[in-house]
Amino acid sequence: MPINPFSITCKTDVHFGAGTHRKLIDLLPQGVQSILLVKGVSNGPSAPVRLLLSGAGFHCATVVCASEPSVRSVNEAWRAIGKIPVDCIVVCGGGSAIDTGKALRIAVQKGAPLTDDDFAVNHVACVDIPLIVLPTTAGTGSEVTPNAVLGAATRDAKISLRGQGLQPSIAIVDPDLMRAAPKAVALYAGLDAVVQNIEAHISAFANPFTRALSGPAVSSTLGALRDVIERDDPDAWTQLAWGSLSSGIALANGGLGAVHGLASILGAAYPAPHGALCGRLLTPVLKANLASELCTEDIRCDIMMCQQAILDVFAPTDPLDPLSGFESWLTTQNLPRLAHWGIQSDQIDALAEAALSASSSLKNPVKLETIELAQVLRDAL
Repeated sequence: MPINPFSITCKTDVHFGAGTHRKLIDLLPQGVQSILLVKGVSNGPSAPVRLLLSGAGFHCATVVCASEPSVRSVNEAWRAIGKIPVDCIVVCGGGSAIDTGKALRIAVQKGAPLTDDDFAVNHVACVDIPLIVLPTTAGTGSEVTPNAVLGAATRDAKISLRGQGLQPSIAIVDPDLMRAAPKAVALYAGLDAVVQNIEAHISAFANPFTRALSGPAVSSTLGALRDVIERDDPDAWTQLAWGSLSSGIALANGGLGAVHGLASILGAAYPAPHGALCGRLLTPVLKANLASELCTEDIRCDIMMCQQAILDVFAPTDPLDPLSGFESWLTTQNLPRLAHWGIQSDQIDALAEAALSASSSLKNPVKLETIELAQVLRDAL
C-alpha cells in the first residue's frame, strides 16, 4: 500500500513510568522561583507533587480546577493570580486541570483575559513560561496535545484553543498518581482513551505513525481498562496510562471521528462527562460507519480490527452482535445512557445537525449524514 505524505509533531518531553513524578524537581528549569500550581478539587492525587514542591522550598500559588474549564473559569483564575509573577506552571490533575493550565499559560503570556476571539488564533509557543503536566487520570492524553477545550463565553459550545503555545513543555506520566481516582472517574477517563485510540486508528487523517501507536494500544487499553476497574491491577494502570499517552500523540497527529464530534456538541449542552459520552457513543458510531455506503474495504478492515479487539476482551453476549459483550460490560459498570443527562428524543435532530460540522466529525473515516448521526444518538439514548 502506498504511503501518502504526512507530518508529525510532539514537542513535549515525556517521562513515563511508575514513580517518575519524583523527577519533578530535577526537571524544573533553572532559576525558577515562582510556581503556579493547577490541581483538581481532591487533594489526594496531587499530594505527592505538593510534598515534593514544598520540600524543595517552593511556595506555590494554587489554582483549583473544580469543573470542566471555560473561558470564564480561566479568566477568574487569571484575575485571582493578579500580579503574582509566574516563572513556571505545574499541573497535577485530570484533563480539565491540564486544559485549565494550558489556557492560563496563554492568558499569563499575553497579560490579558481570554475571549472567544482566542479560539480563532494560532497560539505560538510560550517560551517564557514552561508548562509541566502530571496527569492524575488515564484518559485524555492532553499532556501531549497542542490544544485545550474550553466552554465558550458567548455561546453554548465547547471549542479548542490551538497552537504550540498549548503544548506542554514536559509531561510526567506516572501511573502511581492515577490510582487514587474514584472508580467512575477511572471508568470515564479510560473510556476516553479507548475511544481515542480507536478513532485515531480509523480516522480519515490517520497515517503510518499514528497507526503504529494506536493499533496495538486499542487492544491493550481495552484490557487494561477492564482490569483497572475490576481488579485495580497495578500493571493494568501502567498499560492504561500508556494507552492514554499514545492516544494523545495519535489524535494530535491524525485526528479523531464522529464519536468525539457528537461528544463535543453534547458536552457543551448537557452536564455529561466527556469520557462517559464517548463510551456510550462508541458502539453505535462503529455500527453506523460499517453500515455506510461510503465504507470502503480498507475502512471496513480497519474497523473490523478494532471490533475484533473489543470482542477479544469482552466476549459477545449475543452471537449476532460482536459488540454486545462490551455494551453489557458498560451496563454492569452503570455507565449512564444519554437520557440520564437530560437529552430528549425531540432534541436529537438539532444535535445531529450541529455535530455534522464538528471538527472531529469531519475526520470520521466515512461522512455520516445528519440522519445517520441522529440514529446514533437514538441508539445511545
